[in-house]
Amino acid sequence: MFNRFALIPLAIAVLALPMEAQAQERRDIPVYREIGFESGSVQREELLSFLSAYRQAWSEEDTDAFIALHADDTEWINAYARMFIDAPSLAEFLEHRLFPAFGPGVSRTEAENMELISMRVLGDEAAVLHLYTDGNRGPSAIVGRLLRRTHFHLVLARDVDGWKVAHTAIMDARD
Repeated sequence: MFNRFALIPLAIAVLALPMEAQAQERRDIPVYREIGFESGSVQREELLSFLSAYRQAWSEEDTDAFIALHADDTEWINAYARMFIDAPSLAEFLEHRLFPAFGPGVSRTEAENMELISMRVLGDEAAVLHLYTDGNRGPSAIVGRLLRRTHFHLVLARDVDGWKVAHTAIMDARD
């Protein structure tokens, strides 16, 4: 009879072996990369155009233009785990809570500092954009850093009107 519990010490020993870490420090930004498409492709240009519209709508705190870039059933979770599961509730939050809580220069600074970390296409109908920004929407979680570093993962789906955000996950870099 095989005793599967006899493997537990072996599993612990393997985990204790020195291994090269694949992750980097939380505050470090990796070299930009594109995955799944050619550098001069139409998809690439469409995604860069989408990102330009995203930045502009955020910079101008243009809720209508920003929401137009999202699917009706978009999911959005911010760095504090506040979740929205459709475009109208996200629009309500942005228009009446988030944007009014800060001066307009805050969104502008975030948009100006937005940088892509990676673009990944998943076939013809889906893509993931990973970007970050440094902004002053609340204090930095990194000791000694003036601006708050925030990462965004945007999962995009293509519909008849072009690329739309289906899911957003926002997270802060922390010490």
